[in-house]
Amino acid sequence: AGELTFIANAGLLSRPVDTSNYRKEMPTQLFAHNAMTKETKSEDLFDLFGGTGVGGRLADVLTAKGVPTNTFSIDGQQVLLTGVQGGGGPSPVVLSRDGLPAFNQYPELPHMNQVILNLNNVTSPDSGFFAETWSHGLADSLSKQAILKDAIDAATIKSNVTAEDLNNKFLRELIMCTRIMQTRETRGSKRDICYVSEGGFDMHSNVLEALMNKFTSVNFALGKFVQEVKALGLWTNVTVVQFSEFGRTLDPNSGDGVDHAWGGNHFVFGGSIDGGKVRGLYPHDFVQSSTNPIALSRGRLIPTTPWDASLAGVAEWFGADKGSEMEKVLPMHSNFDSSVIFDEAELYKSEGTVEAPASITSDAGQVPELTVSADVSVQNDEGELSHLEVASDVDNDSKLLGIATKEASSLFH
Repeated sequence: AGELTFIANAGLLSRPVDTSNYRKEMPTQLFAHNAMTKETKSEDLFDLFGGTGVGGRLADVLTAKGVPTNTFSIDGQQVLLTGVQGGGGPSPVVLSRDGLPAFNQYPELPHMNQVILNLNNVTSPDSGFFAETWSHGLADSLSKQAILKDAIDAATIKSNVTAEDLNNKFLRELIMCTRIMQTRETRGSKRDICYVSEGGFDMHSNVLEALMNKFTSVNFALGKFVQEVKALGLWTNVTVVQFSEFGRTLDPNSGDGVDHAWGGNHFVFGGSIDGGKVRGLYPHDFVQSSTNPIALSRGRLIPTTPWDASLAGVAEWFGADKGSEMEKVLPMHSNFDSSVIFDEAELYKSEGTVEAPASITSDAGQVPELTVSADVSVQNDEGELSHLEVASDVDNDSKLLGIATKEASSLFH
């Protein structure tokens, strides 16, 4: 209670648009999974930082300020975590929901890993710069991979999450993020971004039953995740931001399903969030007409709140300053009036009102339940749960930002 906020009618926007100009002002293929997914992760419709993602640019900014930052994906390579090439930011680490595999698990030669290192440690007077750079990078990567694997393998679950609970694949991704959190001191990291995702929301038929089953599964995973974060003592240091590439039509199709739309309702939660509120403008008229500036056909609504609105406050909380740093992280945010952008002071509790996390043991029944089932259930997202951002302050200098979606990421410091 009081730690989750809804963002009403939010979505990907380059600037404020209405029915008269949205096609001209939105340089992407609206209502298409691939285009909207990519652009949602990039948050840079005019390609000022082409090929990068909002999480990667945030990591670039923090690294440039001397804040050690790491990025992780539990769902393959993601543009969301890609920074500017040569910008000095971290390279994303890709894991599975079960962790990191050992390098070269089935060597063809005895002591093959050492042979590889020895071959790449040979320097002669005519060694080329490219070869030296490659060899150094390989050796460094193998060393870091081994350290991270050992640290993740040593991390344990602190709450009452059971082996049976972990049959929920989304929960396994979220728990992997909490295991990564436990390695922050080993890695010397102050900020981390962890991306997870949950698909299966593209419900073109039988939406009512399918959506209820999906919400039940997602809500269970989020509840167990929050229990684990609280057991780690990180709850007030974590922010979770959820979003998807687009919402769904309010008018069903002939198969009792819903089709691709645009604006949707999303949520942000965490121990430091000033919650219990609906931010943004919830539509009062859903019918397409000459007097409705945001309604398209079949209950498709043009967003009135951009992704930038919530991401700006999260990025500021995470350590990005307003001005040039925010312009890099969110190059479109200045296209919107400041009244629709939620800065840190708007989105988060004041420092004196954040409650310290209670002591939590691993005994079942002593870990409070997450009470967001109703919140999750009214989400009107596209077919996949999108970015879930979790931010945490471990020592007032360490934070976690998590994003969960069809692809999701988390940042922690």
